[in-house]
Amino acid sequence: MARTDAPRTSAPRTSARGAVVQVGEFAVGTAVAYVAVGAAWAATAAVWAPLLVAAAVVALAVGMEIRFGPKVTGLVVGLLPTAVVTAGALAALTVVLARLSS
Repeated sequence: MARTDAPRTSAPRTSARGAVVQVGEFAVGTAVAYVAVGAAWAATAAVWAPLLVAAAVVALAVGMEIRFGPKVTGLVVGLLPTAVVTAGALAALTVVLARLSS
């Protein structure tokens, strides 16, 4: 019997420069998410502010990924989880501090 397997395609190779660019994008995305969500929380000290800013950052990141594709994957991967986790942590901290002060 003859083999009828589809030809194998190799995964795209990433150059060292490409990897460095993605790591740099990730670092920038992480920093932007921390600053945006943290600034919203510092300005208002409200539960809803970091959550709204995180939702805006997530929408921005999704839009960038749809528009630019793999060119901004490192940035998007830095933005998404950092914004969501930071907003959740700051919202929880706000609730706990409000509970302790009452």
